[in-house]
Amino acid sequence: MTATAIALRRVVSQWPAPLVAWAASRALILVAALVAGAAFGVPTRGVDAAVPDLLRQIGGWDTTWYLDVARNGYAEDVGQVGEIFTNLAFFPLVPGIMAAFAAIGVNPFIGALVVSNVAFLGALWALHALTAARFGEEAAARATWILALAPPALYCSMAYTEGIAVAAAVAAALCAVRGRWVAAGLIAAAASLTRPTGVLVALLVGLLALYGPAPGRIPRALVAVLPSVVAVGAFLTWMAIARGDPFLPLEAQRAWDRGQLGIGLISAAPGEISAGWDLIRAGDLTAAWHATARDLGFLIAYLWLLARLWRAEGGLRSPWVAYSLAVIAVPLSSGTITSMARFGLMAFPLVWPLGDWLAENPRRVRPAAAAAVVLTLLMLAQLTMRAP
Repeated sequence: MTATAIALRRVVSQWPAPLVAWAASRALILVAALVAGAAFGVPTRGVDAAVPDLLRQIGGWDTTWYLDVARNGYAEDVGQVGEIFTNLAFFPLVPGIMAAFAAIGVNPFIGALVVSNVAFLGALWALHALTAARFGEEAAARATWILALAPPALYCSMAYTEGIAVAAAVAAALCAVRGRWVAAGLIAAAASLTRPTGVLVALLVGLLALYGPAPGRIPRALVAVLPSVVAVGAFLTWMAIARGDPFLPLEAQRAWDRGQLGIGLISAAPGEISAGWDLIRAGDLTAAWHATARDLGFLIAYLWLLARLWRAEGGLRSPWVAYSLAVIAVPLSSGTITSMARFGLMAFPLVWPLGDWLAENPRRVRPAAAAAVVLTLLMLAQLTMRAP
């Protein structure tokens, strides 16, 4: 190793672990996105005009819907909600951020992209602090790198909800364990406006309040949960007044093959899995089957980590287990298989059992890191053909 490399390594080693992990992982994704954009062209369904050509690989799919809401508001034609794709399916926080940037003359896509990436840095910082308080500095560094290099964390580098939702989840939890219940409740309320499952952050801070010292449990829980109830209630009330039905955002999910909670796993999930399998049997290796394989693979990994967390934390007596279980079970019960990779990213406590597994045998670290990088690149390339 050259003297310059040694000096650089010494300087970098003095930087906080969350900053190094964030910079390294986001640089990997940005460079790969630029290369993929040049190599693969425009994603299958195109990108909005606000997306620069160099960033088109990470500027498609739901980003187009967010930009549509930001510019035009929610659709007024509700006659076929749930039967055709409509922007009513998307919660207002990210479109609101885009609209705010547009109002001050900033490209709304670039503004939201920056917010998403900076929010993910906040998520890593909060996770490091939370883990250090529970398990020590060594475990905190491992957890930080695991989340930074998790392949689904690719979506935190897009103008998507992931960066903000994960940051809100970890930050709200950190505030809760530090006894800052008002801040925890307000951050959870922001998470609840990212997407339907964002309200589960309120579940986490509510459980942390109830599992705390006996005096004041109920008041703490109310302070932690009520802001989310008010935020979601206000959004659905506006939807009822402006569009005639408070549940339109939930009904609109059906167009994306998501059924009712609890029964969708039976009514919708088999069709998703069957569609992918049928494409494999037909020999169409360029179609949507790989999204099914991706999300089933990550679902299995999440369930394995959840089982390890369950054993380590004592089952549902732990708020971390209950929250992680809900993050996986709620979308899964609606029949959602596609997108489980990114939905499961909000179950951030799962990085702890993965960190323990790596610590059990340090020789696992390098192969695991290499596999994470390869999977990230494959998932980024997949964005040309299929939504995350």
